[in-house]
Amino acid sequence: MEGLPVRRFAGPPPAIVALHGFTQHGGMFAELAALVGREILAPDLPGHGSAAALPATFPAAVAAVAAVTAGRPLLGYSQGGRIALGVALEHPEAVSHLILISAGIGIADEERRLARRAGDEALARSIEREGLGPFLERWMSRPIFEGLRRRRAAWLEEDLGLRLENTARGIAGAMRGMGQGAQPWYGDRLEELEMPVLFMAGDRDPQYLAIGERVAAATGGRLVVVEGAGHAIVGEDPRRVAFEIEQFLG
Repeated sequence: MEGLPVRRFAGPPPAIVALHGFTQHGGMFAELAALVGREILAPDLPGHGSAAALPATFPAAVAAVAAVTAGRPLLGYSQGGRIALGVALEHPEAVSHLILISAGIGIADEERRLARRAGDEALARSIEREGLGPFLERWMSRPIFEGLRRRRAAWLEEDLGLRLENTARGIAGAMRGMGQGAQPWYGDRLEELEMPVLFMAGDRDPQYLAIGERVAAATGGRLVVVEGAGHAIVGEDPRRVAFEIEQFLG
């Protein structure tokens, strides 16, 4: 795969590589970059943004991100967190510190994983059939994004505008190739992580809070529970995210 396009947000070194969530692109980190006080390198993952035409498979995304990270701290939110975990396990030399935000570790049961893959395929077809705009309206109405609706109308309009810079074909491809059904099960490999690990989860997101507890226990890492937050912590409480990043990286 050719190199990923990278959005650069100016700031002092050391730079952080940040991976966006599904239906977003690297531009989602502009607000966080203004708060964190460090340079942020935010690649567009395959199927998203300027990488919409790149083949979207989980192994290819992991390899492409490792080339960008090159020994820097790596942050991943949601879909990006799953890929960041893959980078840290498959290319540990590429990651100095690992920050996971609302990130999954895969599906242990093969039957359930295959069922999820079939569900991802059905969702991808619906994206292609109905188009990006209608899909996003349905996707963003899910309960896990309820916390974002507390942001101001102007912020929500800008967030939707960034998501609409994607394409239906690219997002459908990302769902097929990088969805949870395509992710390997990493739950039995967490002890392999030797770099410092920070996991952030919202107290209103119990599924990912439980994952965070498992990751912290296996790695000796730090778990931060954000009160009043759901799944989309980077958008819901960017100031808290910026503070915790600085505390973690020192």
